[in-house]
Amino acid sequence: MNNKKINEIAAKLVDNVFFIKAVAFYIKSVRGRLYYARPVPDPRAIKKILIIKLEGMGDAVYLAEIAGRLKAKYPGIKIDILTTAKVPVFKILCPPDGFGIISINPLNISDYYKTIKYINGTGYDFIADATGMPVNVPLMLAFIKTSKSHIAGFGTLKIKKALYDAIEDLSGDIHIFENYLKLFKIFDISRVKKITIELPEAFKAQEAGDVSAPAPPNAAKKIVLVLSSNAGGLMHRKLPLANSVKLIKMLNEKFGDTGISLLGGPDDYGYLEEIKKAAENASVKPAPVLKIEKTKNIEEAMFALKNSFLNICIDSGLMHLSSLVNPNTYCLFGYSDPKNSLPFNNIGFYSTSADTACSPCSFYRISPCADLKCMEAINIDAVMEDISVAAKNF
Repeated sequence: MNNKKINEIAAKLVDNVFFIKAVAFYIKSVRGRLYYARPVPDPRAIKKILIIKLEGMGDAVYLAEIAGRLKAKYPGIKIDILTTAKVPVFKILCPPDGFGIISINPLNISDYYKTIKYINGTGYDFIADATGMPVNVPLMLAFIKTSKSHIAGFGTLKIKKALYDAIEDLSGDIHIFENYLKLFKIFDISRVKKITIELPEAFKAQEAGDVSAPAPPNAAKKIVLVLSSNAGGLMHRKLPLANSVKLIKMLNEKFGDTGISLLGGPDDYGYLEEIKKAAENASVKPAPVLKIEKTKNIEEAMFALKNSFLNICIDSGLMHLSSLVNPNTYCLFGYSDPKNSLPFNNIGFYSTSADTACSPCSFYRISPCADLKCMEAINIDAVMEDISVAAKNF
């Protein structure tokens, strides 16, 4: 049973009125008071914070930024982040001397037991649940024992209205960074849309004029394309074959013998092989120099994105990681909207959100759409015009 099916079952359960009444009664008897009667804590008195984010590499970038700002403003605070092995971004962006990373397998009962025991034993003053999926319902139910904690989360499930002290609404009209800031509003964190995360030394860009720093190998001779992001199992998270081949053909014509790498995760390799084969078989002269980057981990993927001349990415976790390590990142939006998730550091973007009736669809809900019309509508000629203008400044 996959995550999507588990979430569908859990969502039906937590939206059942009888289940909610039973939970609310239990909370009232155990906790002694309902969520809305609890006072808002003084942020200066908060010593321990838990941030929960079980999915979303791109979202993790913004939460890591918020966690960094929290730590800078309140240096004495202990910040733990509960996540999964599928979101290793926190381990890269949140140094161990300032943050604790707790990993959980949300499909493993033993992991839940250990994690719940740790949470209740630690006694967090503030818990921010930034996970939008109901797969973490067992954790949510466990929070009733942490009567000391002030709990903030998004109001996407009815059960949270009974469990959480501060409910915030997700808004499709603002950037996800600002949505996450709502959970931490009592701390009055800066709202400036800028990434200030200190990258590990290996990922930092070369300082201008630093001739002693060695140039990355083939930095000006490779373009990285992220054209598929199938980890979530959503059909529309990829650029259609025809558009992919056309993009490769036009890049090959513009940048000559530049190597082109197709980057994705293991779930994308099959589709990337299709793109590679179709592009090589197309009547393109000279034939493009294509390679599929089969990286072992996120660090290797970030190095591939860093050591390139240009990255072109559909909206995905890799798009956000690309913007961190390489300012020459161009973003493609179809199923999503740039006003929600455009990286702060990019050279441009193309979006079909205003051109197709059903787009965007991906703001915290799973689309039932089975075709790729939002991605088919991306105008590759317009994309290349944008890139041609931006390339003059590379």
